[in-house]
Parts: sequence; C-alpha cells; structure tokens
Amino acid sequence: MFGIQLFSLFSIIYAKIDESNHMKFEHNFCESRLQSNNPPELLNAYSSLVISLVPFIFGIPKYQKFTNVAYCFILNGFASFHYHYYLTWSGKQGDEITMILANYFGLCGLIKMNYKKEENRKLFYFLNMCYMYVFFIINTFVKYDQLFPHLFTIYLIPTIYFVRNVANQYKLSYIYYLLCSTFGAACWIFSESICNNYTKYGHILWHCLFPLGFYQLLLKFDNLYQKISTEKTIKINSAHKIDV
Repeated sequence: MFGIQLFSLFSIIYAKIDESNHMKFEHNFCESRLQSNNPPELLNAYSSLVISLVPFIFGIPKYQKFTNVAYCFILNGFASFHYHYYLTWSGKQGDEITMILANYFGLCGLIKMNYKKEENRKLFYFLNMCYMYVFFIINTFVKYDQLFPHLFTIYLIPTIYFVRNVANQYKLSYIYYLLCSTFGAACWIFSESICNNYTKYGHILWHCLFPLGFYQLLLKFDNLYQKISTEKTIKINSAHKIDV
C-alpha cells in the first residue's frame, strides 16, 4: 500500500514538470562572477582535480558499492574540472551526475550495514532509487539549475543518518570527518553568498575538505564491512565443522 502511494506521488511530480526546456544555460560561481561572468574559473577547475586524486592517495575500498563511490570520485574530479573551466551544460551534468551516483551507492552500502535482514532493507533501497530517479529528471531542466544544491543537501540527510547509526552501532568515530566535510560545504556556501576576492577561495576548500572527510568515512566503513564479512564467514565455517 505504501509503495503504491509513493509511486502515485512521484507520478504527480513527474506529470507537473513543464516539458519546455528552451533556456540558455548560464551558471557562474563566485570566481567567474568576479571576472564579468567569463570562464575559465582556473582556481575552481584545478582544485577539482583533488577529488580525483583522493581515491588514489588513500586507496580504493573493497566492498563493491563503496568501490563504486570511489570510481565516482575519480570521474567527478575531471567532470568538475570541465565544468569550472568551460561553465557548460555538459560540464554541469558530468559533475552533478557523479555526485548523485556517489551518494546513491554510498547509501546502498550503509543501508545494508545498518539492517542485518534483507527484508528490512528493501524499502530503503526503493526510496533511495526513487529519489535518485526524480533527482535526475529535475536536474535535466535548465530552469531548475539552482535547485541542485538544495536537492543534494536533502539527499545527504539519510546518508548522514545512516553514518551515525552504523557508527554508533559498531563504536566507530565519525564526528571529526563529518565536521571536516561540513566545514568545506560551509566555505562554499559562504563564498557564493558573500562573493569577493577573499571569499572566492571558499570553493577551493569545498573541493578539498568535503571529499576528504567523506572518503575517510567511506574507508572506515569499508574496513568495518570487511571485518563483519570475515567474522560471518568464520561463524559459518565453524557451524559446518560442528555439524560434521
């Protein structure tokens, strides 16, 4: 019953979206606003490459869903470079799609770790997929360009919720890494709200601190997942030996 109601809600949202998309795309961050809205944003572009370097510096997770997040990080750095250098629609899509996918795969992994029984995960997997799907649809419309940071922030809420739940369940430290990412996000928001020659560096801090904090969390949870899987395998093998 709940699934039917949710499907109906998404159908209504989808039906109400105006199909007209004939608008010129123009999006300028603080750096380009300070240069008469002209690309390239050199500082933002080259600092984006840090995102691609993070997985190579700290290592690739072993759990496949978390591995996919690492792949998204690698792609995102180059896509973000393209976006900030040219400020094009294709650059925006490349940058933001990889961000959405990174959160999708990360949330899938956290859901699995939070719920031991498969039947308890299914609803959350479904909701995760539905939000990603609607997010993609909305993000294809030029006139909804400004909605991305708001929709992405909403998407991070369940991720942070499950980070907290899983971390508390297994006694993992996580606050420091969340604060690191949160500070990076705050720097970006501040730079866009109060744009000048000093605050423009806030976007660079976003490119460095936000992925760094979340990637460290990703590695922590990946190590935990490997430990849980090993312990589960040992228990199964022990049970077989007892049966014999």
